[in-house]
Amino acid sequence: MNTDKNVEVKLPNSLAALARLHDVVQQFCRRRSIHPDTEFKIDLALDEVFTNIVRYGYDDTHPHEIVVRFKGNRDSVRISIDDDGRPFNPLLAPAVDITAALSERRVGGLGIHLVRRLLDQVRYQRRPAGNRLILIKRLEKEEKRT
Repeated sequence: MNTDKNVEVKLPNSLAALARLHDVVQQFCRRRSIHPDTEFKIDLALDEVFTNIVRYGYDDTHPHEIVVRFKGNRDSVRISIDDDGRPFNPLLAPAVDITAALSERRVGGLGIHLVRRLLDQVRYQRRPAGNRLILIKRLEKEEKRT
């Protein structure tokens, strides 16, 4: 289902699908004249989320489908990522102390920290069919492509 304001893409749970996801982000942002800096933030956040789902979301090696939906309006972009992986709420992960020495940091957690820094809202829902992560990026006037 693709309309001028909404885009949906279904991707296999494979890192090779990242190229397609990057293309969709680029097309979505450019059709809406979203500033390249904002496009970069959205793309990087989605790369992190998608990669983590592929690498850690499944207990098997079977093919699975990850559905990414983009909704845009004048003020924001809303992206939902649905997967049928095991339950995992990344928002419950302990905060990362980025000021600690590398030798004192625990492994993991930087991805959701990065996503939170790049975007304005991150929400999680466990649904009957799996996980849903919702990402929202507000668009400021200066973030519009010139």
